[in-house]
Amino acid sequence: MKNNQGTAIILSLVIVSVLFILTSFLVRKVLTNTTMVEKIGEEQESYALAKQGILYALDQLNTWDGTDPKYDPTDWPGTGNKNWIQLDLDNKDEDNDVTTGDKECRVRVDKDDLPLNVFVSPDPNDDSNSFTIESQDLPKKLVPLQATAENTSPLLDYVRFINSDTDIVFEDNTFGPTGSGSLIQGDAPLCVLGKVTWQNGSSNNLILSGSDSKAIIYGKISNEGVNSLRINGANPDNKYYYFFDPNDPSYDDPAAFDTVEGHYFSSAHLPSCYDYSSGTPTFHYGGTQVTFWPEIKKSRYQNLASGVNCYLSNLDEINLETEWSDLTNDNDLDYDNDTDDEWFNDGEGSTDPSVVTTSHHYYPYAVRLVLNNIDTDASGSEDLSEYLSGGTLNTIDYSDITNNIIYAEGDISMSGIIPIGKKLTIVSGGNIFIDSNLLKEADSASLALLAKQDIVLNPTLRYGVASGNTSTNPWWYNPDYSLGNRDTMYTSPTESVLTSFAPEETKIYTLDIDMGRLVTGGRIVLWNYEDADGGQLETSLQVWVHRDDPPPAYSSNWDLEVLQFPDGDHISSPSRSIDFTPRTFRWIRLNLQAHNKHETQTQEFDLSEERFDAVEIPLYGIDAALCAEEGSLKVVTGGGVNQEDTILPNNDAYEPLDAGGLKTPGGTNGRLFFWGTLAETEWTGSVSGWDYLAYVYDPNLSSNPPPSLPPSVNLVSLKRK
Repeated sequence: MKNNQGTAIILSLVIVSVLFILTSFLVRKVLTNTTMVEKIGEEQESYALAKQGILYALDQLNTWDGTDPKYDPTDWPGTGNKNWIQLDLDNKDEDNDVTTGDKECRVRVDKDDLPLNVFVSPDPNDDSNSFTIESQDLPKKLVPLQATAENTSPLLDYVRFINSDTDIVFEDNTFGPTGSGSLIQGDAPLCVLGKVTWQNGSSNNLILSGSDSKAIIYGKISNEGVNSLRINGANPDNKYYYFFDPNDPSYDDPAAFDTVEGHYFSSAHLPSCYDYSSGTPTFHYGGTQVTFWPEIKKSRYQNLASGVNCYLSNLDEINLETEWSDLTNDNDLDYDNDTDDEWFNDGEGSTDPSVVTTSHHYYPYAVRLVLNNIDTDASGSEDLSEYLSGGTLNTIDYSDITNNIIYAEGDISMSGIIPIGKKLTIVSGGNIFIDSNLLKEADSASLALLAKQDIVLNPTLRYGVASGNTSTNPWWYNPDYSLGNRDTMYTSPTESVLTSFAPEETKIYTLDIDMGRLVTGGRIVLWNYEDADGGQLETSLQVWVHRDDPPPAYSSNWDLEVLQFPDGDHISSPSRSIDFTPRTFRWIRLNLQAHNKHETQTQEFDLSEERFDAVEIPLYGIDAALCAEEGSLKVVTGGGVNQEDTILPNNDAYEPLDAGGLKTPGGTNGRLFFWGTLAETEWTGSVSGWDYLAYVYDPNLSSNPPPSLPPSVNLVSLKRK
C-alpha cells in the first residue's frame, strides 16, 4: 500500500512538472508571439510612417511654392539643403530642430544625385533631374526607406499625353507611317494614362517596342469589336495591361517589377501620381495612372512673370465654349461671359449691299500676343506685340521678359514666329487661343503654351475682311467680292466690258486686302483663280504683304514682295498658291499686270475673265509644347460656314517642309500639323468630324526645352535602406 502511495506521489509530481513545463512553454510562446505581434505592428506602423514621408517629399517636390528667383518646387526643402526634415504629417508641419519630439517621421532629399548602381535616365552617368529621397519613422527609427525619383516632364516627350480613359475613340488608321493619312504618324510617341479601346470595325497596328515606339499605355488595351488590332505585329491579349519603356526596351512586359533595379512598373504596382484633372488634387499610389499630372500653379507663375507687362491681370477675360461654338450666342449672357462683340461677318466692313458672305471671324475677348522674329519698334532687338483688349499696344523686347515667362490670369490669343535662340513659356489661367500659324524660326528656339483650361484652335481669321487701294493704279472691280470664304462671287480687274490697249501697252490694276488682324504664314491661296491670258493678252501677277495699318501707297514701301512680275518677256504667272518664307502681316496687295503683245495694233480685252473668288492664309502648323491642365484641344467651330469643307480641309498645306526649324508649306493634303506636344485630360481624337489634324514628334523640344515647365517628379523605386 505504501509503495502504491509513493508511486502515486511520484506520478503526481511528474505530471505537475510536465504541466508546469508545458504551461511555462505556452506562456513563453504567448509572450513571444505577443512581442512579435507588437513588433510587427510597430514595424508596420513605422513602415507606413516612413512611406508617408516619401510621399510627402514627392508632394512637396511637385507643389512647393519655391523661392526667389526660380520658384522651383523641385528645390524643396531648399537649394542644397540635404539635412533631415522632421515632419508632423497630420498638420503638414516641417521642422529642422532635431530635438523636437512630436514629429512622426523625418526625410531628406538629395537632388541631381542617385545611389550607386541605380539610374533612371538613359545615361547611367547622368543624374540630373533625379532625386534620392530617404525617410525614417520617429521616434523609434525602425524603418529606413530609400526612394529614387525623376523629374521627367510629359509635356515634351509625347505627341499626345492623355490623362484619361480613351474608350471607343481610336478610329481606323489612327497610327501609320510618316507621310500617311494617319493621325499619329511615324516615330511619334503617344502616352495614355488609362484603358484604351478601339472603335468597332477599325484596324490598327500599335507598335510598343523598338525604335519605332509609338505608344505607352498604362492601362488595359481591349480588342473587342476591332477587326484587326495588332500590337507589335501580333494579336494582342484582350484586356491586358501593357507598358513599354522607350528608354529600355527590355522592360516591355508588365510583369517586370524590380525595385532594386529602379523599375517600378507592373499591372498591380504602377508608379504614383497626382491627378489635377478634376480640379482637386487626388493622389494615386499603385493605381492605373503613372505620373504626376503637371499642375499650373498660379502663385509660381505670378512670381516668375515679373517683367514689365509680363503679368496680366485679366481675370474677367474668360471666353466660354458655348459662345465660340455658336455665333448666335454672342452677348447672350446664358452662353457668353461678357457683353463684348466677338463674332463678326467677314463682309461686315463692306459698303456694297451685294456682298453677302457666309463666313464669320471670331475675336475672343482676350489679350492677344504676336511673337515677332523682327524688331518692330527700332529698339535694336526682336520683340513681341501685346494687344490689350482696350486697344493698348505694348511692345516687349524678349530680353526684358524676366524668367522668360508671361502669365495671364484670363484668356490669351496667340500667333507668330519665335526668333532664333529665344525660349518662352506663356501661361494662362483660362484658355489659350491659337488664331494663326505658330512657328519657330529655328530649332534653337522653343515655346510652351500652358492653359489651365483649353487649348483652342481658332481657324476663322484666315479670310479677308476688308478691301482698299492706296495706290494710284485703278481698283479691281467689285473688290469686296474677295472677302470671306469661297462663295462663287468673283472680283476682277474690270467689269465685263472691253478695255482698249494701245500697241504694247501695259496697265496695272491694284487690290489691297485687309486680313483684319496680324496673321502668320508662308502661303497665300487665291481660290478659284481664272487666268484671262491668251491671244494678244498677257497677264501676270505681283503680290506684296505688309504688316502695318494702314499700308503705304507705293508697293516698293511694302514689307515684302512674295510674287514678282516676271523680268524680260511677259510670262503668265497667276498662281492659286503663293509660297514664301513665313512672316507676320496684315495686308495683301495684288497688282495685276495686263499687256497687249501686238506691236502695231490697238486691242480690246475683257479683263473680267481674270478673276478669283477668295483669299486665304491657311493654318498649317503649330510648333510648340501645349498643355491643357483641366481641358483638352478644342476648335472654334461656329463660323457660320460648312466647316468640314472650308476650315481645315483643303487648306493646301500637307506636312510642311523644315527649313532649318522654320516650317514652310509643303504639299497639298489639307492637314494641320502639330510638331510639338499636346498634354490633355481627355482624348479629343482628331476633333469630331475633322479628320484633318496630324501629329509629328519633334525631338528638339526635349533637347531644347522651354523654361519653367510644371514639374513632374515621379517615384521610380522604393526599398529599405
